[in-house]
Amino acid sequence: MSTAWHYTIPLPTNDGWTTSSLQAEGLNQTPIADLIQKILTADPTSTALKIHSLLIARHGHLVLDEYFYGFDQSRVHDTRSAGKTFAPLLAGIANLAPTTPVYPLFTQYSTFANPDPRKQKILLRDIMSMTAGNACDDNDDNSPGNEDVMQSDAKQKDWYKYTLDLPQLSNPGSDNAIYCSGDLNLVGGAVAAAIHTWLPQYFADHIARPLQFDRYYLNLMPDGQAYMGGGIYLRPRDQLKLGQLYLDNGLWNGKRIVSKNWVADSTSIHSHFDPKHSLGQQHNYGYGWHIHDLKSSDKTYRVFAAEGNGGQFVIVIPALDMVVGITGGSYGEFDQWYRWELELLPQFILPAATN
Repeated sequence: MSTAWHYTIPLPTNDGWTTSSLQAEGLNQTPIADLIQKILTADPTSTALKIHSLLIARHGHLVLDEYFYGFDQSRVHDTRSAGKTFAPLLAGIANLAPTTPVYPLFTQYSTFANPDPRKQKILLRDIMSMTAGNACDDNDDNSPGNEDVMQSDAKQKDWYKYTLDLPQLSNPGSDNAIYCSGDLNLVGGAVAAAIHTWLPQYFADHIARPLQFDRYYLNLMPDGQAYMGGGIYLRPRDQLKLGQLYLDNGLWNGKRIVSKNWVADSTSIHSHFDPKHSLGQQHNYGYGWHIHDLKSSDKTYRVFAAEGNGGQFVIVIPALDMVVGITGGSYGEFDQWYRWELELLPQFILPAATN
C-alpha cells in the first residue's frame, strides 16, 4: 500500500451527493491528512487501524471520500449493527407511535411462551431503546436471547417468535439499556405488521430509492423477511446519507423522508448502557442511535452515531454541521475499533473544523 497521500475533491456521481473541498467547507486539511497517514502506515497485521474507508460531509457537501485495503466507492460494506438504525427509521416513516404496544401487533401468533403480564406493557419505544426487559443480552453468551444463540437455534426458525417467547426479567421502559439485536429486529416486525408489506419492498420504496442508493443488500431471515437487527450491505457513500438525513431533520436534498419530530425524538436520550461495555465512557442511547459527548481541545461536542462491530460508523456532529462515515475490518476487536470514534475523532477530525 502506498504511503503517499494527496487530497483530491471527491468526484460527483449520480448518487445525490454534491461535492466540495475541505477548504471551501471550513475544514483544515492538516489533521485529516495526519489521520490518513496513520491509516496508510499502520501495520496491516496488527489490530490498530484496519479502517477501510473514511468519508466526511460538511454543510451538506461530500468533502472526503477515501478508501484503503483494496476497498473503493463502488464496493458495498457490511454495516453490522450500524444497520440497526434503519429499523427505527422505518418505524418513523410508517408513522408508528413510540407508545404503540408491541405484542398486539403480532396477530399471527395465538400464544407466547413464558407468559408474563409485563410483556403486554412493552411498547415500541422500549424495543427501539433496548429497554424491553426481556432475557436478551448480546454481551452475554449464555443469554437465551443472544443474537448468536437465536440464529443458531435449530428448532425455532421464526426469529420474531423466538424473541417474543423470551422470559421477561424486568419491567420494560427502564433507563438501563441491555444490548439486544433481537429487539431491534422486532422493530422491523412491528413495521411489517402495521404496513402489511414485505419489508425489503418497503425499504426500497421509502429509503433506498428516495436516498438514491446504488447497490445494497438486506439480510433475510429463514422465513424470507428482512432481518433488521443489523448487517445491511451498503456503499459507504450511501451509508453516510443516513447521517445527513438526520442532520437535516429528515430531509434528503430537500425531500422529506421522515418527520422532523421523529428525528428529534430518535436522537434524544432514552436509555443508558453500562460504561463497562463502552471502555468506561458514558454511553447514552436513543432510538437506534448511540449518543456521546466527545471532548476536543477545550470544547465538548454532542454526537449521535450508528455503530457496528468491526468499526462501522455514521457519526453526526450537529454543532459542526458535519457527518463522518467510517467502515473497518476489526471484527471482534472492540477495544480497537471503538476507539476510532471516541479517540480518533476528537484527535484529528473535530479539530479540523476551523469555522
